[in-house]
Amino acid sequence: MNESFVSAYKDIVSSRGLNYHYLSLPAAGNKPTVLFIHGFPSTSYDWYHQINYFSERGFGVVAPDMLGYGGTDKPTDTSLFLHTAIAQDLLDILDAEKVGRVIAVGHDWGSPITSTLSMKHSDRFLGFAWVAVGHHIPSPFPPIDIILEMQTKTYGRPLLGYWKFFEQESAPSVIEKNLESLVSVLYPDHPDSWLTLMNQPGEIQAFVESGKTTKRASYLTEEHHSHLLESLKKGGLTSPLNWYLCMLRGVNSHLVEGAIPENFFIKKPAFFAAAMKDHVCIHDYSVPVMEKYAVGGLKIVEFQGGHWPHLEEPERFNRELEGWIRDTF
Repeated sequence: MNESFVSAYKDIVSSRGLNYHYLSLPAAGNKPTVLFIHGFPSTSYDWYHQINYFSERGFGVVAPDMLGYGGTDKPTDTSLFLHTAIAQDLLDILDAEKVGRVIAVGHDWGSPITSTLSMKHSDRFLGFAWVAVGHHIPSPFPPIDIILEMQTKTYGRPLLGYWKFFEQESAPSVIEKNLESLVSVLYPDHPDSWLTLMNQPGEIQAFVESGKTTKRASYLTEEHHSHLLESLKKGGLTSPLNWYLCMLRGVNSHLVEGAIPENFFIKKPAFFAAAMKDHVCIHDYSVPVMEKYAVGGLKIVEFQGGHWPHLEEPERFNRELEGWIRDTF
């Protein structure tokens, strides 16, 4: 990331009393602002290709360290990870920055937050973009073993086997002792490693506990890798893993109660970066959901790599996203 951006980071206490650390770069003229929402186990740094690219072209940029990461608060109370509350935290940031023409872009756990913004606060945004993980419709979350069984029947294999490790009380301490191991799995040189290490229950736990590592992905630079390790060493894994526990413990399950089904539809223009070799957030599931619910217009762009299109193919990703914004707004 451009070193000059370090001074552009700010801190705000949200309306529910949580401190957020975020990057804010103003738009030039009438250009829109892009809100970049990262996921696990990242910080706003994950968007450095996009921050550099879009700011250089006059777009405004807001990129928070999400709850549990970086310079933002790291609560251990799982209930604080309610998606609607986190969405309001982001609106508090946008209000503080007085930005009105905003496009939300979410990746990984940032994607369901983008969906929440669409369902609850569509009027505040020009459009929405999802990266690798598609639109999320709130629903009660079954026990993980039932989910894995359903996935095996539908797709021939479980997809979320690694959640069995992440739900364990010992997971934070095990990972903290073997951070290099986890990071090598999450940012793999070859995405097909996820077919075993992420999909199959027990595999990632045994791998991380043994301290093994896979070959580091070519797109994960030394600087980025060091930033990830430093951030996770400093903040620990207890808070970040709450993004999983809030689903497993039903924190978000009640969101469907009283929900208006009409609001599940994406009424503003939508963009989806489909990761064709993401073996967890598979396109066979995500694309039909996007096509069903994106009634305000949809552009789907296929990327032939794994879970991180904005890191694996940053030049193409940036061109496609900018082109969609230019042609749509």
